[in-house]
Amino acid sequence: MLNLSIETNYLYLLLGLHCLIGITAAIVARKKGLNFQLWLILGLIGGTVALVAALLKRDP
Repeated sequence: MLNLSIETNYLYLLLGLHCLIGITAAIVARKKGLNFQLWLILGLIGGTVALVAALLKRDP
C-alpha cells in the first residue's frame, strides 16, 4: 500500500480551491443564461473541467 504523508492542511486547501473553481463555473454559466443549480453540481464535482466547459459554452 502507498504510504503518502500529505498534511491535511494541503488537502483542505486543494478541496477549497476545487470548490471555488466549481462555484465560479456555476456563476459563469448563470451569466450565460444556463441552469445555475445544474452547473453548481457539475462544478462542485468537476471543478476545473466544468469551468472550462462553462467558458466554452455558447450563449443560448
